[in-house]
Amino acid sequence: MLFRRKLPRASFVLLSVSLVCAASAGLVMQAYARRLDAIRPDGGPPTPVVTATRTITRGTTITADLLATASLPARFVPPGAVRDPDRVVGRVTSTDLAAGEVVTRLRLAGAGGGRIASLVPAGMRAVQVPVGGTVGVEPGDLVDVLATFGGGGAHTELTAEGVEVLAIGRGAAGPLGTAAQPDAVGLVVLADAIQAQRLAFAGTFATLSIAIRGPADAVVATA
Repeated sequence: MLFRRKLPRASFVLLSVSLVCAASAGLVMQAYARRLDAIRPDGGPPTPVVTATRTITRGTTITADLLATASLPARFVPPGAVRDPDRVVGRVTSTDLAAGEVVTRLRLAGAGGGRIASLVPAGMRAVQVPVGGTVGVEPGDLVDVLATFGGGGAHTELTAEGVEVLAIGRGAAGPLGTAAQPDAVGLVVLADAIQAQRLAFAGTFATLSIAIRGPADAVVATA
């Protein structure tokens, strides 16, 4: 004959209390979840977006390896977000993009132009400036262009002030009547129409050099 061991009264009470506590905890958690749902707005359905896989600098032609896709609640998708990576491959960035940032149409230069042309705003021009010697300048730097005229009235003039460097090349023609300068640096700078005329004149009759602006002088003062 088998005998069932009877639980002590204290154990029975302890078990009952545990069950009651567990049930109470479940009810509290359900109430808390309902409260969160009530105060937290619905983010909406998941929406696919295109993001940058790493930092992309301004003027970069976008390739497929620079892009990834992610999903965000519709409420948190920024305006103009790109949803299909194929629509932006080959486009040029008009501003820097951080790694993981959602790619938007505002971050892209206009379609239908080359890499340099895509960075030129309406009313501006990209102008090549032959600068003698080696200079420590990078795309995005702001520079002052100086023109040194020779002859009996030798002097130096400030030809363009605070222009942005868009690109850097090698080799450029020398001033009028001089040989080409294979070691020269050919800078492409962003200038307005008047600056473009001055740079073209100075590049023909003078030797050009640049002065690089620091962050504190990045904005040209206006009267």
